[in-house]
Amino acid sequence: MKKSIYVILILIALNAVGLAVAATEPSAQPVPTAPIATNLAAGYPAATATLPPMPTPPASIADAKATAAYIAAVDAYLKASQLYIDAATNDANLVIKERNAAIESANQAAAAYNAFFKIDTKK
Repeated sequence: MKKSIYVILILIALNAVGLAVAATEPSAQPVPTAPIATNLAAGYPAATATLPPMPTPPASIADAKATAAYIAAVDAYLKASQLYIDAATNDANLVIKERNAAIESANQAAAAYNAFFKIDTKK
């Protein structure tokens, strides 16, 4: 009976030592994840920083001059918004084109590597 108790105590002590060692091991360095990677050094201009201030409606629709100015301001805001949207779409299309070129280049490098080491040949 005493031997069983000693064995159990030794196992418990070894388990505690193992947990203590595991707790003091340095954790592995996290690998940078691709979703936060960017090639835009300065970032992309925010719409709020690019667009003019949001037009504010006049106090009363009865004020014809203020209403006309409001209509003109909304029209200018919508035109500026459309310009930003079109430019952003063009930028996105260019990014996609360059990304596809990088993928094609990587595929060519992998194919050349495989051909060099004859990896693609069937035995």
